[in-house]
Amino acid sequence: MNTKAIALLALGHCLIDLCQGVVPALLPFLVPERGFSYAAAASLVFAISATSSVIQPLFGRYADRASAPWLLPASIVLAGGGVALGAQASHFAVVFCAFGISGLGVAAFHPEAARSAHLASGDRRTTGMSLFSLGGGLGFAFAPSLTIFIEHGWGTIGLLGLLVPTALVAGLVTRAKAAKRPAQGASGRAQLEHGVDDWRGFAILSGATISRSIVFYGLNTFLALYFMRRFHQSSEQATPALALFLGTSIVGTVLGGFLADRYSRRGVIRVGFLGAVVFLGLFARADDPTVALRLLVPLALFIFLPTSVLVVLGQEYLPNRLGMASGVTLGLAVSVGGMTAPLLGRLADRHGLGIVFVILWWVLVVAAVQALALPPMKSREMPCETGPGPE
Repeated sequence: MNTKAIALLALGHCLIDLCQGVVPALLPFLVPERGFSYAAAASLVFAISATSSVIQPLFGRYADRASAPWLLPASIVLAGGGVALGAQASHFAVVFCAFGISGLGVAAFHPEAARSAHLASGDRRTTGMSLFSLGGGLGFAFAPSLTIFIEHGWGTIGLLGLLVPTALVAGLVTRAKAAKRPAQGASGRAQLEHGVDDWRGFAILSGATISRSIVFYGLNTFLALYFMRRFHQSSEQATPALALFLGTSIVGTVLGGFLADRYSRRGVIRVGFLGAVVFLGLFARADDPTVALRLLVPLALFIFLPTSVLVVLGQEYLPNRLGMASGVTLGLAVSVGGMTAPLLGRLADRHGLGIVFVILWWVLVVAAVQALALPPMKSREMPCETGPGPE
């Protein structure tokens, strides 16, 4: 496993998902400060998710067919710049469009980065992918605390500080790709074209990924607001619940990759979804904020166990289309969850936030059923190389 390549890809993933995580973390501040309804605020999550949802598989197909050394650094610039600059706008429409541009950067990053991580992981695929996914988990986990710190220190203008790490990470990726470009080429892609594509297995996996994404985005969007409404907490008191949930996700992501490399890909996915069904049900019934907060730990562990495993299994179901598989499992299927946020917001406006968590529980039940239906691999793709770096 090429650890330097994985580390750099994980760093880029961290920044990309940090930008995504800042958007829902801003909602407890934007709702009272700018008078946004729950539905309008949730639409900002939709903005960054919808663009990546529709376009990401196309970037994945492009990554399978052509070398694009500019794609990763350009995507980082779009993702970071869109959030940092869009947060300065006072009009909802401008913020919505800017966050949509950031989503375009997200769409461009994930397929090529996941394909490169697959190459760099060698025969330790889920371990390598879990480390790559860990970068994204760290970004999401840091986003709430960072947003609170910036909001209380400088207000939304402080988010312009995101432009600094954006420029630095984009520069590092550009430099690495310029150094490694001669070592990779069409021959590297050709070596991957073997094995049997299992579209049925991939379709079932994509359904489970979509269901998990709806639950994740629902929790990421409404968790702090739920604590504010149900337990009468302030935004400062409620936001740490989101930070705890996302922070625990780091452990779940790494643990899932470790277990999948040693045991069963499908087994880890099934245990993750079944455990999440149990603990989300317990969380929704909790009447005490301390109990609810503690239940977030096992809930996050089980929800995030399948994170990297879903991506790797998707790549193994479609060994001839790594970029497309990555674009769907990291992009389209995941971003659909963000696109459902406005609908959940409308339901919350009409019926209260409690109905959102009931719906999320039923979606998890569907995900567990889909996980149980995952077929075994038709063939196993053999590792062809460890990868010289982010390609």
